Amino acid sequence: MTNEIGSTIAGASGINGGAVLMASEAIEGLTGKPPKLARQTDLAGPNDNFQILLELATYAAISECVRSFLKSLAGEAGKDAWQAIKSLWKKPPPETSDAKMVERIIQLQSAVSTAMGCGNTAIIGIRFDSRRNAGIQLKSQDRAEFAAAAKLMAEYCEELMSRVEAERRRLIDEGAHYVGFVENSDCSIAIKVADHMIYVELIVGWEGGKRREQIAVHVPFDKAE
Repeated sequence: MTNEIGSTIAGASGINGGAVLMASEAIEGLTGKPPKLARQTDLAGPNDNFQILLELATYAAISECVRSFLKSLAGEAGKDAWQAIKSLWKKPPPETSDAKMVERIIQLQSAVSTAMGCGNTAIIGIRFDSRRNAGIQLKSQDRAEFAAAAKLMAEYCEELMSRVEAERRRLIDEGAHYVGFVENSDCSIAIKVADHMIYVELIVGWEGGKRREQIAVHVPFDKAE
């Protein structure tokens, strides 16, 4: 379950303006349409979140260009980066890709890297419903991590969020007082990555909120052989 409404760049007051401009140009080059710019409500804490929300088809296009994207790294770094994440692809993507597409992907990742270098927190995500976003919070400025996040969003996100919504409704039907989510630093739903799965953690309140439990909803990786 995802809400495909086009691309969006969202952030609070501390978002890096240069990174927003760079990302906006890259996204328009990838999709043919400029992204929406959304202002997040400033939180009672760091207000430096940089959130990229793309449609699943755009993430799929990025993941198909991964070989050429990583080849742009100097020396053996590109090969090493591909080796680190290639198990996520059941069918290896092509060795060469559209040069303009790859240029835009490099520009988008550079925007994310610039934002992170300026102290922004970067989330690669999607619109979950009319009120909430969900995404993977990047841990580094590494190109391989960015490429892997795009692949995971393209391949597993729709099934994962459908399972999350089904579980949320089941819990409410069974009498849960509330069902919340473990969140990223910007209050979006945190999509987390483990060695063998992608998952979201639900926080469930029972008995009028007196008892709480945490439930993980996951989709296992179907790794290449």
